[in-house]
Amino acid sequence: MNFKGKILFSDRINRIQPSLTLQMTSKAGELRAKGFDVINLSVGEPDFNTPENIRIAGIDAINNGSTRYTPGAGMPTLRQAACDKMKRDNYINYKPEEVIISCGGKHSLYNACQVLFQSGDEVIIFTPYWVSF
Repeated sequence: MNFKGKILFSDRINRIQPSLTLQMTSKAGELRAKGFDVINLSVGEPDFNTPENIRIAGIDAINNGSTRYTPGAGMPTLRQAACDKMKRDNYINYKPEEVIISCGGKHSLYNACQVLFQSGDEVIIFTPYWVSF
């Protein structure tokens, strides 16, 4: 919001802190640059490139016009594939309407917490956990 030349933000902006995960990633890079053998477990990045079949599938999808936003709950074909996988490997039966595909576990947990908890609720978070929690 802009009020008489001042930009006003919510109070939450004052509580934002640098990411401890990214600080650890930076530290690992510094140590690696100094010649230390470092196993970096901070950001969850694999130590290998994206497999070729996945790269090709991504390129094919772009070339076939799959460049738009997907439905909020995920592409129907992917939701069905998730149901098929859970039935085959985990013996769990779900319908695609009961499955949501998200951009990652952290975001899914955030969404769940926003739905389940009220401001002021006390929540127990077990360790180990992501440092950003």
